[in-house]
Amino acid sequence: MKHSPLFLPHGAPDLYLTPSPAQSFLRQLGPRLQNTKAFVVISPHWRTRSLCVSAPGPLKTIHDFNGFPQELYELSYSAIATPSLVDQVLRALCQAGFAAQTDPNWGLDHGAWIPLLLADPAGEHPIVQVSLPKQYDILESIELGRALAPLADEGIQVLGTGSTIHNFQELGPHDEPPPAWAVAFDELVHDVIKRGDINAIANLVSSPLYQRALPTDEHFLPLCVALGAAGPRAQGRRMHSSYTHRTLSMAAYEFTEMTAA
Repeated sequence: MKHSPLFLPHGAPDLYLTPSPAQSFLRQLGPRLQNTKAFVVISPHWRTRSLCVSAPGPLKTIHDFNGFPQELYELSYSAIATPSLVDQVLRALCQAGFAAQTDPNWGLDHGAWIPLLLADPAGEHPIVQVSLPKQYDILESIELGRALAPLADEGIQVLGTGSTIHNFQELGPHDEPPPAWAVAFDELVHDVIKRGDINAIANLVSSPLYQRALPTDEHFLPLCVALGAAGPRAQGRRMHSSYTHRTLSMAAYEFTEMTAA
Protein backbone atom coordinates (compact mmCIF):
# COMPACT_ATOMS: atom_id res chain seq x y z
CA MET A 1 0.00 0.00 0.00
CA LYS A 2 1.41 3.37 -1.01
CA HIS A 3 1.63 6.01 1.71
CA SER A 4 1.36 9.69 0.82
CA PRO A 5 4.36 11.59 2.21
CA LEU A 6 3.55 14.01 5.00
CA PHE A 7 4.98 17.23 6.37
CA LEU A 8 4.26 17.63 10.07
CA PRO A 9 4.96 20.53 12.43
CA HIS A 10 7.20 19.81 15.39
CA GLY A 11 6.84 23.21 17.02
CA ALA A 12 8.74 24.10 20.14
CA PRO A 13 9.55 21.08 22.35
CA ASP A 14 6.80 22.08 24.77
CA LEU A 15 4.29 21.11 22.06
CA TYR A 16 4.12 17.75 23.81
CA LEU A 17 3.18 19.32 27.16
CA THR A 18 0.96 22.24 26.15
CA PRO A 19 -2.54 21.57 24.79
CA SER A 20 -3.09 23.24 21.43
CA PRO A 21 -4.89 22.61 18.13
CA ALA A 22 -1.63 21.31 16.65
CA GLN A 23 -1.12 18.88 19.52
CA SER A 24 -4.68 17.57 19.05
CA PHE A 25 -4.11 17.21 15.30
CA LEU A 26 -0.99 15.11 15.80
CA ARG A 27 -2.64 12.88 18.39
CA GLN A 28 -5.61 12.30 16.08
CA LEU A 29 -3.26 11.43 13.23
CA GLY A 30 -2.16 8.27 15.02
CA PRO A 31 -4.69 5.76 13.63
CA ARG A 32 -3.80 6.79 10.09
CA LEU A 33 -0.16 5.86 10.69
CA GLN A 34 -0.75 2.44 12.19
CA ASN A 35 -0.75 0.53 8.90
CA THR A 36 2.63 1.82 7.77
CA LYS A 37 5.56 -0.60 7.64
CA ALA A 38 8.13 1.94 8.80
CA PHE A 39 8.99 5.63 8.99
CA VAL A 40 11.68 7.57 7.16
CA VAL A 41 12.00 10.98 8.83
CA ILE A 42 13.69 14.18 7.69
CA SER A 43 14.05 16.79 10.44
CA PRO A 44 15.58 20.28 10.29
CA HIS A 45 17.69 19.46 13.32
CA TRP A 46 20.03 16.93 11.73
CA ARG A 47 22.21 19.04 9.45
CA THR A 48 25.32 17.39 8.07
CA ARG A 49 28.15 18.10 5.63
CA SER A 50 27.29 14.99 3.60
CA LEU A 51 24.14 12.90 3.36
CA CYS A 52 23.73 10.47 6.27
CA VAL A 53 21.16 7.96 7.48
CA SER A 54 20.65 6.24 10.81
CA ALA A 55 22.87 3.23 11.44
CA PRO A 56 21.12 -0.05 12.33
CA GLY A 57 20.22 -0.44 15.99
CA PRO A 58 18.33 1.37 18.76
CA LEU A 59 17.94 5.11 18.21
CA LYS A 60 18.66 7.24 21.25
CA THR A 61 16.27 10.06 22.12
CA ILE A 62 18.21 13.30 21.70
CA HIS A 63 17.10 16.18 23.93
CA ASP A 64 18.60 18.90 21.75
CA PHE A 65 17.07 21.90 23.53
CA ASN A 66 17.53 23.97 26.68
CA GLY A 67 15.39 25.88 29.13
CA PHE A 68 12.27 23.72 29.07
CA PRO A 69 10.49 21.87 31.93
CA GLN A 70 12.36 18.90 33.36
CA GLU A 71 9.53 16.62 32.30
CA LEU A 72 10.60 16.97 28.68
CA TYR A 73 14.12 15.76 29.43
CA GLU A 74 12.71 12.65 31.04
CA LEU A 75 10.76 11.63 27.93
CA SER A 76 12.09 9.00 25.57
CA TYR A 77 10.86 7.41 22.38
CA SER A 78 11.38 3.74 21.70
CA ALA A 79 12.75 3.39 18.17
CA ILE A 80 14.94 0.99 16.23
CA ALA A 81 16.52 1.35 12.81
CA THR A 82 16.35 -2.18 11.46
CA PRO A 83 19.10 -3.37 9.09
CA SER A 84 16.55 -4.10 6.37
CA LEU A 85 15.08 -0.58 6.51
CA VAL A 86 18.52 1.03 6.52
CA ASP A 87 19.42 -1.06 3.46
CA GLN A 88 16.19 -0.02 1.70
CA VAL A 89 16.90 3.67 2.30
CA LEU A 90 20.53 3.43 1.23
CA ARG A 91 19.57 1.47 -1.89
CA ALA A 92 16.93 4.04 -2.89
CA LEU A 93 19.40 6.89 -2.43
CA CYS A 94 22.14 5.08 -4.34
CA GLN A 95 19.86 4.25 -7.25
CA ALA A 96 18.99 7.94 -7.53
CA GLY A 97 22.65 8.93 -7.58
CA PHE A 98 23.00 10.08 -3.97
CA ALA A 99 26.03 9.02 -1.94
CA ALA A 100 25.08 8.41 1.70
CA GLN A 101 26.67 6.86 4.74
CA THR A 102 25.34 5.56 8.03
CA ASP A 103 25.93 7.47 11.25
CA PRO A 104 26.08 5.32 14.41
CA ASN A 105 26.21 8.36 16.70
CA TRP A 106 22.89 9.96 15.83
CA GLY A 107 19.45 8.97 17.08
CA LEU A 108 16.20 10.94 16.88
CA ASP A 109 16.33 14.68 17.52
CA HIS A 110 13.31 16.52 18.90
CA GLY A 111 12.18 17.43 15.38
CA ALA A 112 11.60 13.71 14.84
CA TRP A 113 10.56 12.28 18.20
CA ILE A 114 8.22 15.04 19.44
CA PRO A 115 5.65 14.61 16.63
CA LEU A 116 6.12 10.83 16.62
CA LEU A 117 5.54 10.61 20.35
CA LEU A 118 2.22 12.38 19.84
CA ALA A 119 1.11 10.57 16.67
CA ASP A 120 2.59 7.10 17.26
CA PRO A 121 3.33 6.84 20.99
CA ALA A 122 3.79 3.05 21.01
CA GLY A 123 6.91 3.41 18.88
CA GLU A 124 6.57 -0.04 17.35
CA HIS A 125 7.55 0.88 13.78
CA PRO A 126 11.12 0.76 12.45
CA ILE A 127 12.51 4.24 11.84
CA VAL A 128 15.37 5.67 9.83
CA GLN A 129 16.23 9.33 10.02
CA VAL A 130 17.79 10.93 6.93
CA SER A 131 19.97 13.99 7.41
CA LEU A 132 19.56 17.33 5.66
CA PRO A 133 22.89 18.39 4.13
CA LYS A 134 23.77 21.96 5.05
CA GLN A 135 24.31 23.08 1.47
CA TYR A 136 20.92 21.95 0.14
CA ASP A 137 18.46 24.48 -1.24
CA ILE A 138 14.79 24.02 -2.13
CA LEU A 139 15.39 22.23 -5.44
CA GLU A 140 18.06 19.93 -4.03
CA SER A 141 15.73 19.04 -1.16
CA ILE A 142 12.98 18.16 -3.65
CA GLU A 143 15.44 15.92 -5.52
CA LEU A 144 16.33 14.19 -2.27
CA GLY A 145 12.64 13.52 -1.76
CA ARG A 146 12.31 12.08 -5.25
CA ALA A 147 15.08 9.63 -4.38
CA LEU A 148 12.95 8.44 -1.46
CA ALA A 149 9.75 8.17 -3.53
CA PRO A 150 10.10 4.40 -4.18
CA LEU A 151 9.92 3.81 -0.42
CA ALA A 152 6.40 5.27 -0.31
CA ASP A 153 5.40 2.72 -2.95
CA GLU A 154 6.59 -0.02 -0.58
CA GLY A 155 4.35 1.01 2.31
CA ILE A 156 6.92 3.17 4.09
CA GLN A 157 5.80 6.53 5.47
CA VAL A 158 8.08 9.42 4.50
CA LEU A 159 7.77 12.25 7.05
CA GLY A 160 9.28 15.69 6.82
CA THR A 161 9.02 17.81 9.95
CA GLY A 162 9.58 21.49 10.60
CA SER A 163 7.63 24.71 10.11
CA THR A 164 6.62 26.89 7.19
CA ILE A 165 7.25 29.92 9.44
CA HIS A 166 10.04 29.77 11.99
CA ASN A 167 10.88 33.24 13.25
CA PHE A 168 12.35 33.16 16.76
CA GLN A 169 13.03 36.91 16.79
CA GLU A 170 9.30 37.68 16.86
CA LEU A 171 8.03 34.96 19.18
CA GLY A 172 5.22 35.80 21.57
CA PRO A 173 3.02 34.08 24.15
CA HIS A 174 1.90 30.57 23.30
CA ASP A 175 -1.68 31.58 22.49
CA GLU A 176 -1.07 35.01 20.92
CA PRO A 177 -2.56 35.32 17.42
CA PRO A 178 -0.10 35.38 14.51
CA PRO A 179 0.79 38.69 12.88
CA ALA A 180 -0.69 39.52 9.48
CA TRP A 181 2.62 39.05 7.64
CA ALA A 182 2.89 35.47 8.94
CA VAL A 183 -0.60 34.56 7.79
CA ALA A 184 0.10 36.15 4.40
CA PHE A 185 3.27 34.12 3.90
CA ASP A 186 1.62 30.89 5.04
CA GLU A 187 -1.15 31.44 2.49
CA LEU A 188 1.43 32.09 -0.21
CA VAL A 189 3.10 28.77 0.64
CA HIS A 190 -0.28 27.04 0.65
CA ASP A 191 -1.10 28.40 -2.81
CA VAL A 192 2.09 27.19 -4.50
CA ILE A 193 2.05 23.84 -2.70
CA LYS A 194 -1.54 22.99 -3.62
CA ARG A 195 -0.75 23.81 -7.27
CA GLY A 196 2.42 21.74 -7.20
CA ASP A 197 4.24 24.57 -8.94
CA ILE A 198 7.92 23.68 -8.45
CA ASN A 199 9.20 26.92 -10.01
CA ALA A 200 6.96 28.99 -7.75
CA ILE A 201 8.08 27.00 -4.72
CA ALA A 202 11.73 27.59 -5.60
CA ASN A 203 10.98 31.29 -6.18
CA LEU A 204 9.50 31.72 -2.71
CA VAL A 205 12.97 32.86 -1.65
CA SER A 206 12.40 36.03 -3.68
CA SER A 207 9.29 36.94 -1.71
CA PRO A 208 9.85 39.96 0.58
CA LEU A 209 8.30 37.90 3.37
CA TYR A 210 10.59 34.87 2.99
CA GLN A 211 13.49 36.15 5.08
CA ARG A 212 11.12 37.37 7.77
CA ALA A 213 9.27 34.05 7.90
CA LEU A 214 12.39 31.92 7.56
CA PRO A 215 15.55 33.76 8.66
CA THR A 216 17.15 30.36 8.11
CA ASP A 217 15.34 27.92 5.89
CA GLU A 218 16.18 24.53 7.39
CA HIS A 219 12.67 24.23 8.88
CA PHE A 220 11.11 24.65 5.43
CA LEU A 221 13.33 22.24 3.50
CA PRO A 222 11.88 19.01 4.97
CA LEU A 223 8.55 20.07 3.42
CA CYS A 224 10.34 20.13 0.06
CA VAL A 225 11.72 16.64 0.69
CA ALA A 226 8.22 15.35 1.46
CA LEU A 227 6.89 17.04 -1.67
CA GLY A 228 9.55 15.36 -3.79
CA ALA A 229 8.81 11.98 -2.23
CA ALA A 230 5.32 12.09 -3.77
CA GLY A 231 6.77 12.02 -7.28
CA PRO A 232 7.53 14.44 -10.13
CA ARG A 233 3.92 15.69 -10.38
CA ALA A 234 3.36 16.20 -6.68
CA GLN A 235 0.90 18.60 -5.10
CA GLY A 236 0.03 19.22 -1.47
CA ARG A 237 -3.15 19.29 0.58
CA ARG A 238 -3.07 21.27 3.80
CA MET A 239 -4.26 18.99 6.59
CA HIS A 240 -3.96 21.45 9.47
CA SER A 241 -3.26 25.13 10.07
CA SER A 242 -2.62 26.88 13.37
CA TYR A 243 0.13 28.80 15.20
CA THR A 244 1.96 28.59 18.49
CA HIS A 245 4.19 31.17 20.17
CA ARG A 246 2.87 33.75 17.67
CA THR A 247 5.32 33.08 14.82
CA LEU A 248 5.61 29.29 14.66
CA SER A 249 3.35 27.97 11.92
CA MET A 250 1.97 24.52 12.64
CA ALA A 251 0.75 23.86 9.09
CA ALA A 252 0.73 20.21 8.02
CA TYR A 253 0.58 18.87 4.48
CA GLU A 254 -0.12 15.61 2.69
CA PHE A 255 1.45 15.11 -0.73
CA THR A 256 0.10 13.10 -3.62
CA GLU A 257 0.92 12.85 -7.30
CA MET A 258 -1.41 14.66 -9.68
CA THR A 259 -3.21 12.50 -12.18
CA ALA A 260 -2.57 13.19 -15.84
CA ALA A 261 -5.17 15.37 -17.53
